[in-house]
Amino acid sequence: MINKRQHFYWSSILLIFFAGGIGCSKPGVTVNVNPISYVTVMNLAPYSSPVDIYFNGTQVSPLGGILPEQFSTEYGQLKPGSYTVDFKVTGTDSLLYELPASQYDTSSFYTLILYNTAPGSPAVQAVKILDNFSQISGTTAYYRFFNMSPDAPSTNLLINGTVAQTGRTPADNVASQVFDLFQAIPTGDYPLQVQNSSTDSVLATQNSYPFESGSVYTIFLTGTSQAGMKINVLPVLF
Repeated sequence: MINKRQHFYWSSILLIFFAGGIGCSKPGVTVNVNPISYVTVMNLAPYSSPVDIYFNGTQVSPLGGILPEQFSTEYGQLKPGSYTVDFKVTGTDSLLYELPASQYDTSSFYTLILYNTAPGSPAVQAVKILDNFSQISGTTAYYRFFNMSPDAPSTNLLINGTVAQTGRTPADNVASQVFDLFQAIPTGDYPLQVQNSSTDSVLATQNSYPFESGSVYTIFLTGTSQAGMKINVLPVLF
């Protein structure tokens, strides 16, 4: 279950995010009447401030900004084109980070992540990730794992007691795009655990989560050493 304090909806998105003219269900089953790109946003910088997001100078974030460790639970719809994306301190012109102009293509899916770059530091960067659903089928579930806690050591992800990912360091998916790809996993309810890969000490646990056939999930570690770390599971919704 996703804590409502940890996510936001696109209901307040302005201008360039728009609805209408599209039917959509699972990834790979998309019918476009109007050309549309899809974007979701994650503020995974616990040492940062709430942020406003601007596409080509137009604010698109909800009123009050996006709080640290808050993320969208579904994709917003975006007119395809080239966009510069600015992350600013909410209610100000103070620029935290800028993603330079890049293309957002028709029927493509993107995740934008703001993250802290060092333990205990307010310094941030952002990344644009292409979410590739081309290999998704209805016969199994799919997942990927991000270590997004700036205070975390190298980690292992355990699914149902078995090590599924090893040596995952904070924000390593930024430099190695192979970590952005989705991996097949048999359908079922599984406990999840993130461990320190050097000591096997447990950093965070999710007692059980249902992985359904044809569904796609992003598992990600958030939090700080002082406040504690948490496993989040975000299913793809759009």
